Amino acid sequence: MTGRNQARGQAGWWSSPTYVALLLLLMAVPLLWPAFPPLDDVPTHMGRFRIQAGMADAPTLASIFSIHWMPVGNLGVDLLVWLIQPWLGIELATKIVIILIPVISAAGLLLIAKEAHGHLPASAAFALPLIYGYAFQYGFINFSLGAAFAFLTFGLVLRYQRLRRPMAWRLLILLGSVVIYFAHIFGWVVFGLLVGGNALYRHVTSWKISLATIRAVFGEGLLLGLPLIPIVAWRSGDNAGETSPYFDILNKWGWIESAMRDRWVQWDGLSALGCVALIIVGILGIARMNRRLLVIFLMMAAFYVTIPYAFFGLIYADMRIAPLMLAIGVIAVAPRPGWGRTAAALVALAGFGFVAARTATATVSYVRYAQDHERWLQALPHIPKGSRVVAFIAPPCPRGWTVPRIVHLPSMAIIRRDAFVNDQFDMPGAQLVEVGPSIPRDFAYHSSEQVRLPGCDRPEPLLAQRIAAVPQGAFDHLWLLGVDPAHRPKQPWLKPVWADDRSALYAIVRQKPATAAKGRAG
Repeated sequence: MTGRNQARGQAGWWSSPTYVALLLLLMAVPLLWPAFPPLDDVPTHMGRFRIQAGMADAPTLASIFSIHWMPVGNLGVDLLVWLIQPWLGIELATKIVIILIPVISAAGLLLIAKEAHGHLPASAAFALPLIYGYAFQYGFINFSLGAAFAFLTFGLVLRYQRLRRPMAWRLLILLGSVVIYFAHIFGWVVFGLLVGGNALYRHVTSWKISLATIRAVFGEGLLLGLPLIPIVAWRSGDNAGETSPYFDILNKWGWIESAMRDRWVQWDGLSALGCVALIIVGILGIARMNRRLLVIFLMMAAFYVTIPYAFFGLIYADMRIAPLMLAIGVIAVAPRPGWGRTAAALVALAGFGFVAARTATATVSYVRYAQDHERWLQALPHIPKGSRVVAFIAPPCPRGWTVPRIVHLPSMAIIRRDAFVNDQFDMPGAQLVEVGPSIPRDFAYHSSEQVRLPGCDRPEPLLAQRIAAVPQGAFDHLWLLGVDPAHRPKQPWLKPVWADDRSALYAIVRQKPATAAKGRAG
């Protein structure tokens, strides 16, 4: 047997639609129970979704926030939630869209593996837990959606290339690039790496580079170019964003080790290193390594090594790539035909066991985060609707592998209380929502929230200094998270409203003009 006939001969139960459907179902399980996905940035995203949905029924929000539409490459989940939230509400709409992200990502990876190998390899499942990588845990949901679309679209490109339907796969690259770009610009970059690596594999057959080869590779690359039109419009003027120095490789290995970082350092770290070991087994020739996917993996690895931490305002640029790069490397590996079906079946069982184990631990982790969030958010019912809230958060000190995902929880006051809170992102050119001049800029955005307590070696300002600087006339309430009773303020203009052992809410008592005048006269 040769070619696809040989591939069909190597297929087993691990290639069946039932098995694939079970894997896709497992990808959704961890996110089913929590009321909203317990990913770090998600509450702030949901706050933005609430503002974008319309503020006619929320006068406080309407008086403070404004929306400036532009062709931003950061709109994937925003647009989907905007479309379905009138029927489901912000929280449920967000939950459904985010559940789809790992499912689409898994479908894309499995399709890529099937088309590249000619069948679904017994080892392909090992790549799926990388979908719940550190970038996803961080709540980079627009990027994760863009990467999911990139995987699925590229899998379809490979399928139509195999079927020799050039018009179909060229249109997929051309139009898919636009969709992926508007989901997230870095998803478009990921798609470019996939398409570019595939073009090199298809056209570069020797070390001798001909003009025809250059034209062929360049021609496929041009199909990715439509998003350059909105990019030029978006990134013109003051919207360029920050770019950090290049070739800073000191933290590159750290992002590999933490590619599956969630709650348990040994389990998460060993899981990531196991994927690295699987790729090494393929590169060394112990297992079979698909050449097409190897070329794409090496292209992604070169990009990963050279990409800076911040790229045109996109932070954690290299961290985002790490788990996706590893996933492509893992699906490139397959058991050798000579191992036999029994050995391949054992590999498939091990892969399924790995997916099931990672799904179980992710589910437990998310349930714990969700229960923790319920406790942190007990202050919400005590915040009057339409209030103006300044929030300060003291993250744990020192930093560790596991941290409570509380730094964006104040945005739940936007969603559930129609209140202003200083938790929206301040990223020039990357966000549509802007805080108006009624809120002093030093207290308007997420960058103003985090503080440190005395004795904590962190870069944030001291809590006492930030409280002393609060413009009392701009806010109605002060909300403290992660501040124990011993470090809470006792200023007379702060009236305690509610508190427990780790969170407290205060009303800001404004001095009446008559009283203030009498005090000056005296």
